[in-house]
Amino acid sequence: MLNNQIIVTDAGLRAYARRNDRGIVDAAGLTSSEWEELRGRNANSTKVRLVQCAKCWELYRDVQWLKTYNLRGTRVISHQPGESRPDHDYEPVETEEHRAFNDRAFMIGEDAGYNPRKEAWAPNRKTRADVLLTGTLTIAYEHQHSPFSATGRYSAPERTRLAAAVGRTTMWHSTSDKVRGQVPILRTDGGLPPRVILNPNYRHEFRGGIYRIKIYTCTVREGHECPSGKFSGCGKPHARGQVTAGQLDDVLRGAPIGAYMPVVDAQVLRAPRFFWTDAASYGQYLAYISSPAAPQLGGPTVRAARTRRGHRGGHSRAKEVELEAMRAQAVELSVPAQRAPSPSPPASGVCDTGRPRCGAPARFYPAGWRCDDHRPTSFWRSN
Repeated sequence: MLNNQIIVTDAGLRAYARRNDRGIVDAAGLTSSEWEELRGRNANSTKVRLVQCAKCWELYRDVQWLKTYNLRGTRVISHQPGESRPDHDYEPVETEEHRAFNDRAFMIGEDAGYNPRKEAWAPNRKTRADVLLTGTLTIAYEHQHSPFSATGRYSAPERTRLAAAVGRTTMWHSTSDKVRGQVPILRTDGGLPPRVILNPNYRHEFRGGIYRIKIYTCTVREGHECPSGKFSGCGKPHARGQVTAGQLDDVLRGAPIGAYMPVVDAQVLRAPRFFWTDAASYGQYLAYISSPAAPQLGGPTVRAARTRRGHRGGHSRAKEVELEAMRAQAVELSVPAQRAPSPSPPASGVCDTGRPRCGAPARFYPAGWRCDDHRPTSFWRSN
């Protein structure tokens, strides 16, 4: 939605009661019935003069009457055709809850020595963080109280990508179940007064958005949920998610030093596609499970390479070089390949099977050092 900051001039409309202390209404926060009432009354916008652009009035003291309509199920508020003023970017009206959570994030960052800054613009002026915390990583804390815009330019993934392009890791936090998007979102309880939000002794426990990751080898015991459909177990490492307790202050203190990291497009069972996790879980996930689509520590998200089956025909030389680089990158992030056995038996004497290694007394076979429990099946048949 563009121009969501509006001034409603008719006191008889229910949307009029949504005004803040400056008389501005956040159109994104209107209910469906309130929006339909406003849109119906504003059908002839230039004549009824019902919806005024709050941003033009505050910045330029210029009265501009706006159009209100639906486009493919999305609310649209825009300027009249031919007006000199452009449509403005989506900019939520700051509520008391939004201000209180930003103040709390600033307070936590200041106590931890992260040099916090409010309303911190990126160097390229494309994104702005509610609170910027700078440690070994740069965390852009964003408290989202209204649904994300459906347009690509102002959507949550695009805003996250633009922040990552300048070295910022976006931390989305919300207290509303209506706030959804393809990004990791930390969720705590809503409906709290500002004095409770700012109380340093109050624990803002998570209702969702943070998981612990456990890596395990897929055997017959876990075959019923094997991603490859192998009911007998595929023998490969998989990841399983587990909801973990925590509070907002811990993540605010830990994220700038890499103690907590976001996971995007996760290949984790019993967990959503997007969530936050601790550093130990994140390191194991990158080592055993992740693909090139997983975000690197402190860096921008790398888009997964699109591949197709069969012969790659018709590519230019430059494209083939790019594809080779992608394939090499995928090998680096996969499970480390075992080294081929050397011609002479290595001096070990212990079983090197499993993660962690078995370590039992062993003898050398063509497949490597194996104990009696892990000796190759072909040996049993030959003896």
